[in-house]
Amino acid sequence: MNQYIDLHTHSTASDSLFTPTELVRYAAEKGLAAISLTDHDTTGGLKEAMAEGERIGLEVIPGIEITTLVDGCDVHIIGLLFDPEDPGLHAHIAGMAKSRARRNQQMIAQLAAAGIDICPEDMKRYGDRQISKGHIAAVLIRRGYATDLKDALDRYMRKGRAGYVRRKTPPAEACIDLIHRAGGLAFVAHINQIDPMDPEHGIHICSRLLEAGADGLETKYCEYDAFWEEQAEALARRYNALRSGGSDFHGAIKKGLDLGTGYGGLRVPVSYLDAIKEELFRRRAETHI
Repeated sequence: MNQYIDLHTHSTASDSLFTPTELVRYAAEKGLAAISLTDHDTTGGLKEAMAEGERIGLEVIPGIEITTLVDGCDVHIIGLLFDPEDPGLHAHIAGMAKSRARRNQQMIAQLAAAGIDICPEDMKRYGDRQISKGHIAAVLIRRGYATDLKDALDRYMRKGRAGYVRRKTPPAEACIDLIHRAGGLAFVAHINQIDPMDPEHGIHICSRLLEAGADGLETKYCEYDAFWEEQAEALARRYNALRSGGSDFHGAIKKGLDLGTGYGGLRVPVSYLDAIKEELFRRRAETHI
């Protein structure tokens, strides 16, 4: 029996190099018991991924990664096991797509003003995909402005850099409520990234969101060191929160990072998913009493 899962992955529906079908097939090759496709602010790849999962016998969990803002910090909320056809969720996704398109245009204009040209042809190659910072970063890498994704983001798209643009994002609490109303559970993602310059602030924000209704957090993540593993687990115990985790797989965009195992040492046990399902079953049963 497969014992490991990956509840944080991406496809070409957002900013990965793997199509939803390719991702699911690769997960099967890796021997994973289940994955969740958690593309950025979109559910566009779920239908394809879930159909392929059903065809080959791999469990694919509906997921999404929603960008929010708390105290000036980007906080990502992972939604799991919601109804992919929920009207409220689709309305939110449509609004975020418009916001993202405006941000991308401004980001490219600012880079151009700084002497870093991104031609229309560079973006046309992505077709109808939802364009993200990752796609723009890929152009910068191809043109020799950066060596890899992290270098491109750090050099051009972090706060204070030439290509940084603050995108309009909803409050985290509203996104947690949105996921709940769609029938799913909400998890605070990669808490080490909330405020890299002030870890205590990031931990405080995560605590606030758990108190405000988040169901859990990522206690296992590809970039956690011993400190962050300890902090995440302590938060889960303190708030009796559910645990999630994943590789944040994007294909070769993130060098050395693989599906299921992250940078080599990641293992997310299937017991995490079992506990998530049990809690969701309990809540749904309560609503029908």
